[in-house]
Amino acid sequence: MVVGENPSRSAVCEILNKNLLTLLLSSFMGTKKYYCGVRPALGSHRIVGGVTARRGEWPWIGSLQYQRLHRCGATLIHNKWLLTAAHCFKSDPTPSNWAVSLGSVLRSGVGALVIPIQRVIIHPAFNGTNMDHDVALLELMVPAPTSYTIQSVCLPSPVHRFLKNAECYITGWGSMREGGSLTNLLQKAAVNVIDQADCQQSYGNVLTASMMCAGFMEGGRDTCLGDSGGPLTCRQPSGQWFIAGVTSWGHGCGRIGFPGVYTRVTSVRKWISDCVSTKLYCTRTKVMLRATQFTNLLRELPVLFLILCNGTFLY
Repeated sequence: MVVGENPSRSAVCEILNKNLLTLLLSSFMGTKKYYCGVRPALGSHRIVGGVTARRGEWPWIGSLQYQRLHRCGATLIHNKWLLTAAHCFKSDPTPSNWAVSLGSVLRSGVGALVIPIQRVIIHPAFNGTNMDHDVALLELMVPAPTSYTIQSVCLPSPVHRFLKNAECYITGWGSMREGGSLTNLLQKAAVNVIDQADCQQSYGNVLTASMMCAGFMEGGRDTCLGDSGGPLTCRQPSGQWFIAGVTSWGHGCGRIGFPGVYTRVTSVRKWISDCVSTKLYCTRTKVMLRATQFTNLLRELPVLFLILCNGTFLY
């Protein structure tokens, strides 16, 4: 059932499974605890050379949609916050035109949870010319309900150091080949972290300290058009996953000698923490007043209604 399609109509749905209702309510009440970077369903700008991902395999990735059409990838780092690329908003940063689709391997459709964006926060040091600090934070209109298919990823330590050729993963709905069309099914691919000095030989001084490279110098696997803003995720020894980079730019898709370039999350870790923890704009603007618990509860009810009805929240 579609909830929110027509504000003048009341949402009506039939709950067929009382056990499902109990599970969902317990999730909202906090009796079920989830940890960042864990894939419960498995129990433990582009993708070239990848394979289709399973539902729940990458529960933190979302399809960032502009006027209901996929534009970029985004990563859930908190139940109210997404991390994505700043350049996705160069044409229009108006929050009301954007939403994120979560919980499905499909770009859009039945079963996906679509939540409107309340606020777009571009990194204050973003340079649209050389793509330095190409990162943005998005505040959701309502918190995303944590489940087996929706889960936040961990953030790295600000002092994390990547080993050369460390294996990480890229995911997205971007083109599967240079010049190709978007894929409707989420793709994944394993890539290696490229040494900064090696990547510098390919891109020269354009590569800044806020950037990192991943892929293969021999080409073949890479992000592509439509994957921008999506995550480069790596696994910790504990088994938890963390976001290492945000898909930013590159020369072509999967070309020899030109791996993908990502915004290095460790370089913006403090900025992320300041924004999320203090709920500020992270720019010189007024602080928003904190809503009451009652108001927050009312804002979350449409999401609960959505899940119970197995529908897609349209706005």
